[in-house]
Amino acid sequence: MRGFHTIAASALALVATPALAEAHDEAAGPEAAVTAFMTAFDAQDAEAMRAHIIEGTSVTVIEEREGEDRVRAVPLDGLVATIAASQNDLAEPIWNLRSVEDGPVATVLADYEFLVDGERSHCGTNILNLVRVEGVWKIAGIAYSHREEGCEGAPQ
Repeated sequence: MRGFHTIAASALALVATPALAEAHDEAAGPEAAVTAFMTAFDAQDAEAMRAHIIEGTSVTVIEEREGEDRVRAVPLDGLVATIAASQNDLAEPIWNLRSVEDGPVATVLADYEFLVDGERSHCGTNILNLVRVEGVWKIAGIAYSHREEGCEGAPQ
């Protein structure tokens, strides 16, 4: 009888493992990937940030200044290096996450404020495009608005 229980338990484990993996993948969805990236950002941890992005990813910032839209695009890896090397305490709280997912692609929007040594520099909305690579969500591109006025800050 002991042999039967061992075989039955092994068979159950084989059947249950894909279901558990699928449930884990859903729990670690696009919003979780963005949250993990932002946690690494707040820690100014370049290695941890890079673990959540695909190579060649860029960041596009749109600033409204003097009645004009100013657009800049930079490699995300360069921005990651700058954040990690900063002597200032940088933080970017995000909230109000919302996402759209279609198979292996997703977009996550999040309101944010950017803090330098605890003081607000600016705020806006982050828009992150993600792709699922071998079951793991990774950031494939970021665009964000940059406002210095009308910032409400993170909800308490």
